[in-house]
Amino acid sequence: MLVLTNIVGVQTTKRLSSGERRRSILDAALTVLSSQGYVGMTTARVARKVGVAEPILYRHFSSKHALLCALLDEIIARMMAAFRELIADETDPVAALRRICRAYPELSRRYRREFRVINQSLVETKDPATRKLLERHYDAYRAFFQELIEKGQRAGALRRDVPAAVGAWHMIHCALGYLMMQGVRHGALSSQDLEGLSDATLAGLLKPA
Repeated sequence: MLVLTNIVGVQTTKRLSSGERRRSILDAALTVLSSQGYVGMTTARVARKVGVAEPILYRHFSSKHALLCALLDEIIARMMAAFRELIADETDPVAALRRICRAYPELSRRYRREFRVINQSLVETKDPATRKLLERHYDAYRAFFQELIEKGQRAGALRRDVPAAVGAWHMIHCALGYLMMQGVRHGALSSQDLEGLSDATLAGLLKPA
């Protein structure tokens, strides 16, 4: 006798590859960390966000610290790609720096979760190992801006008496100040305001006319 199996209503769940599962965990960690902060980002919460048991998360990341390390690496890659794309067709280093300054408010909106993660971690985190991760994160920005400033110095457009690394940290400090004040700022900046902000950021690096 032929027996037919009723398959109506049977659902199959696609099994993710290791790389896809790792990606889903990182995406969930970014969401949890940006909304709950570093203290509130537990591996249990991330696992629930992904929809997996916590032991599955530990197959990909050995600890909360390892998860944060991978997430910061991901954010660095995203931001460096965004900066490089922004100035890909610009050969003048000073114009490239100015373009980044003027685009920064839009970048901070586009990568709102990523910037929030970094800022919250910077404020909340006290343990030395995680501070080292944040140090490496900001050092990637420093190296990127320092290279542009050094090109401007070699071209004679930027002051040589200001070390390029100092100029790079100055730009990072300005960016952090902008981000930290967004919560109390009312209204978007006009294009004229953005030009003024860009000029103010670079004023100390430019050679006197």
